[in-house]
Amino acid sequence: MGYLRKDMVIDTLREDMQDTKMCYKGYQEKELIEFYYNCMEHAVDRLPQYFPENVVEETRWIPASKRLPEHGKYVLISCEGFDVPSVGKYEEDDIGGTFYLREDVPCEDFGIVIEAWRPLPEPYKE
Repeated sequence: MGYLRKDMVIDTLREDMQDTKMCYKGYQEKELIEFYYNCMEHAVDRLPQYFPENVVEETRWIPASKRLPEHGKYVLISCEGFDVPSVGKYEEDDIGGTFYLREDVPCEDFGIVIEAWRPLPEPYKE
């Protein structure tokens, strides 16, 4: 999950404020609308997700020795001795879990050691 960019939210608020002000003729109404929109802009500016210390980096590699992905999830895997990550799937059963590069072939059958994994990025959307 990502966050809306603060500058885009504030720009949208400012555009909407201009459109809303055009609906009113009186100076006092326009001034009141401007006050409300400035309050909203100030509130957006103070939202906790926009503080750098609150941003969670979702793209960090997670060592396989510390935590494993959910059963049945496709993830990006970093394998010992390989320079390029691969897409793999993690499957669990009664005795443990296994990473698969293909549906039916476990990584361990090829002597591949999974060092770390991370969630797949979201697909491109226009």
